[in-house]
Amino acid sequence: MTAARYFRDTNVLVYANDGIRSGRAVISSQVLSEFWVTVTQKLQVPLDRQTAEKELERFRVLRVMGIEYGTVRAAIHLQKRHQLSYWDALILAAAQLSGCARLYSEDMNEGQEYDGLMVANPFSVGPEQVSTGPATP
Repeated sequence: MTAARYFRDTNVLVYANDGIRSGRAVISSQVLSEFWVTVTQKLQVPLDRQTAEKELERFRVLRVMGIEYGTVRAAIHLQKRHQLSYWDALILAAAQLSGCARLYSEDMNEGQEYDGLMVANPFSVGPEQVSTGPATP
């Protein structure tokens, strides 16, 4: 795995999207889709579509991992092996297949390792780590 890359889950984009332009962040098409649904439908005061599109545009500078057959198969394996929801496993699989060593998420167990991918809660680390990426593990 490439230590310089890290993966961000949907909630990180929604709540802490500063610093994603460091050139090392990776997301998946699933994360982009979840972001869209969250900010346009699930927030207490949803964004209007025009504003949401502008926010989504900010993420185009990131490497976006597509969900392909191999990603789905890897997710199914992770789901079975670690007793995860399929959607969490799909995020983990995308992060692993894109060469990430760390996944930032507040939804998964901080400090949990999934086949070499470490989960970190971006809200429990210093702001310098969230904005510039993780220290080399």
